[in-house]
Amino acid sequence: MQQIILVVLAIVLGLGFGALTGGFAFSSLVCVVAGVFLVTPSLFKFDTHDLKLVGHHMPTFGRNLAINYLILPLIALVIGFASRDIGIAGALFLLALLPGGGMVMMWIKTSGANPKLGFILFMLNLALLLPVTLVFSQFFDLASPYFPAPDLSQTTAATGRSVRPFAPFVILIVIPFLLSRLARASSPKLISFVERHQQIISKATMFGIVFYLFSLSTSQMLFSVELMALAKAVVATAAFYAAAVLVAGMVTKDTPEGRAVYWHVVTRYITLALILAVFSIDTFGATFILPVMVAYFIQIGAAGALRSRMLARSGAMPA
Repeated sequence: MQQIILVVLAIVLGLGFGALTGGFAFSSLVCVVAGVFLVTPSLFKFDTHDLKLVGHHMPTFGRNLAINYLILPLIALVIGFASRDIGIAGALFLLALLPGGGMVMMWIKTSGANPKLGFILFMLNLALLLPVTLVFSQFFDLASPYFPAPDLSQTTAATGRSVRPFAPFVILIVIPFLLSRLARASSPKLISFVERHQQIISKATMFGIVFYLFSLSTSQMLFSVELMALAKAVVATAAFYAAAVLVAGMVTKDTPEGRAVYWHVVTRYITLALILAVFSIDTFGATFILPVMVAYFIQIGAAGALRSRMLARSGAMPA
């Protein structure tokens, strides 16, 4: 509940600030902030020799790849096509390609899942960010013949940029990895401080990023979206998450290892999706940002309920 309140407050304040001032221009520094404060702390305990776990859990990693990069994208494409809105379809496809997220390790650690395996899955999914953005960058050209043309009449304030595949990979993986190696080698006290306050740092960073992204001039296009489009985005996003939960329940076992995969199926990296959405809203139209916004409410609320159900099933009490 606290996370939902935090996100809602950031969205409302961001949209209000943008409406009053005309909004910020986009700066790629927000990607740097996300990399430094959300990704880097997760890498402090990562040792390259931990990758040997991949060989010990090949079926688990194969299941993760099949679900997150084949099954869920296909489901997203079907739901997106049914929406008849290329903005909604593109956003669902992007969400499908971005499993896990900044809070996934918290859910893993507090639900009886295997945290070490969960972290390796988190790292492998991040490592696939480069091919993921390369695939997504082709989506509009391939899909647009099958959809009505998007309404771009309100996108004059958009960034005018497309997704640059190598930029997210460098900013969100290479730089945080190098920073984490530097901290491990030279500043154990800094690592100890960050680990003690990691939840506060993550929540503050998430609040700041969401506020900033919703206060951008591009985000003000939300006020031009019709109510029917919003309703369609809510239904489509809810259907996608329902399908993800159903698939996760069917193909994962109720073991610590299975639960680690489960969380990487039912959660999406929505903050990263929102950052990438800013680069593409002038291509897909204002509806592109709607499923990402709706995903915040669905994912954070559903994750808490799923965690409670998981703990109740194992006889543990929520922390």
